[in-house]
Amino acid sequence: MDTDRYPVVAGVDGSLAAAGAVRWAADEAARLGRPLQVTHAVDVPEPQPDDPATQRIALDAADEARHWQPGLQVTPVTRQGTAARVLLEESRQATQLVVGGRGTGGFPALLLGSVSFHLAAYADCPVLVVHHAQRWARADSLLPSHGPVVIGADGSGPAHFALQLAFQQAAARHVPLLAIRAYHEHRGGEDPAAAAFDELGAEVGPWQAKYPQIPVELRAAPGKPADVLLAAARNAVMLVVGARGQGGFAQLRLGGTAGQVLQYAASPVLIARP
Repeated sequence: MDTDRYPVVAGVDGSLAAAGAVRWAADEAARLGRPLQVTHAVDVPEPQPDDPATQRIALDAADEARHWQPGLQVTPVTRQGTAARVLLEESRQATQLVVGGRGTGGFPALLLGSVSFHLAAYADCPVLVVHHAQRWARADSLLPSHGPVVIGADGSGPAHFALQLAFQQAAARHVPLLAIRAYHEHRGGEDPAAAAFDELGAEVGPWQAKYPQIPVELRAAPGKPADVLLAAARNAVMLVVGARGQGGFAQLRLGGTAGQVLQYAASPVLIARP
């Protein structure tokens, strides 16, 4: 498959949260100029692929996506297997994977389901997790169009890719970008706030030059990275973070900051997985 035509893939399970996530996915596909694929995983021993009831969830989701984004190329797919396994396989040839924070399984009080967390940790493409996605399941519910795209930048390799995605999102949505770096107040030597701000400016500068039309705010804030990001993103259109930062163990697929942000963010979270 031509990588320029890799689709945005949305996972669906018939829940209201999945319907809201599909709406976000259709919006993402239209902005990125990519087709949309809606995938339903059927975790039963012998599903009947030609059974209309088996196909119904994906077909209905595809119809809704076409209604929200007329002219968008949408493909419904129904596959046998667990949602985590099927969507991980789909992520190998996807531009972006979009899922609701949680679907039909698990405990209702949980903000993030196990499938969403697993995909954020192991997918082979960026993953957009839409918390409380049922808010956008209704046809008359408008997707957010105000507020900044918030990006957490710590100088790591994944953060560089996250910056790229964040600037692309802000440019496509015509909204400002807020870039944040958290720092330790007891950082030795130089003024920690000034040093963090200068480092952030150097990291963001090349992207500002590439996207001069985007209003950019740089902010250095004391505290733990996850706490700083969660506070800044309360009114954000989207929060973008690298899959893992500078700390922790190199073999981890999802860092502690990204994991905490996924668990508690009110806004949709885009995990930058190259």
